[in-house]
Amino acid sequence: MALAMTMRAPAREPVVFGYALETLLASAGPLLPFTGKALERQGLFAGVPLHTAYPSAVWPAVIRLLAGSTSPHLAREEAEYELGRRFGEHFIQARMGTVLQGFAQVVGTEQMLLRLSRTLRSTNNFLDVALRPHGDEGGWELRLYPVREFERHPRRQADPPHFARGLLTYAFQHGGAPTARLTLADHDEGRALTTFHVSL
Repeated sequence: MALAMTMRAPAREPVVFGYALETLLASAGPLLPFTGKALERQGLFAGVPLHTAYPSAVWPAVIRLLAGSTSPHLAREEAEYELGRRFGEHFIQARMGTVLQGFAQVVGTEQMLLRLSRTLRSTNNFLDVALRPHGDEGGWELRLYPVREFERHPRRQADPPHFARGLLTYAFQHGGAPTARLTLADHDEGRALTTFHVSL
């Protein structure tokens, strides 16, 4: 009995789900051999099925790697934005993304914004979303931040902000708000906080 009382469940770790990484790899198109070697250093091997989940640090590392290798002619921020848009496109084409797109078209883009936290949880377990109206023109302030249990976790990670901007812009524009625009207002890598202004 004393032994049972002293045993504790291991603390959860921030992870990205293999499903999200699989979609990301598909978004990058055919990979060059040197890209495949770099992916192996992140634990992703060609021809080997992905695990259910990976450490959260794998996500931004793979995003930066794929953005640089698929769009070497673009500046880093533009390359990450374009990869985010392609990820959004592949995500929506997948079964889960199709359901989310249909949901957005039924309830409207603003309601989709308010349910964004649940949508993001389909790709990882560490990001949360806060929304509040911004200005008199009907826009929103959108913040991505670590869920409470990971606020002080040493391995928490922020999405590369321009990847997130590309993904969210695509999602809004194809979810019923074709003129939606996101502007990066602030990014704090150390605290894993990113703030966007959203206009619909």
